[in-house]
Amino acid sequence: MTPEPARDAIASLTNQLGPASRALLDDLSRLLLDQHKLLLELEKARYEETNGPVGGPGNFLNLLLGAPQFAWLRQISGLVVDIDEALSRRSKAVETDAAALLVRVRETMAPREDGDDFQTRYYAAVQASPDVVILQVRIERLLGQQ
Repeated sequence: MTPEPARDAIASLTNQLGPASRALLDDLSRLLLDQHKLLLELEKARYEETNGPVGGPGNFLNLLLGAPQFAWLRQISGLVVDIDEALSRRSKAVETDAAALLVRVRETMAPREDGDDFQTRYYAAVQASPDVVILQVRIERLLGQQ
């Protein structure tokens, strides 16, 4: 069996997505999904404070797909989809694709008080929830490994 550094070197020579990049993207996808779930729960609670109970799962899905209050969360789900597509067996993703995904995640998942709509809402969520903070730190640490 070829040692991991050698496999990564071979992958970079052929420009394929190497094992280290695959592992990083896989871990990142999981963390983003966990963060997305937490943010959905927070946003649902905010929605219910104003509008009353959502009702069943079908009603909630309709809100997720159509209500403006939930639209900002689509940025995370889009990142997860793009990462998962890059990791699929049929993917032609290469190391430069992985690097571009990491840049997008870094830019998107940067909570900013004065950023774009997603970043300001994310900033508020980070301020409001210790669980969101914990996952944000884990995301930042994972991105720092790269």
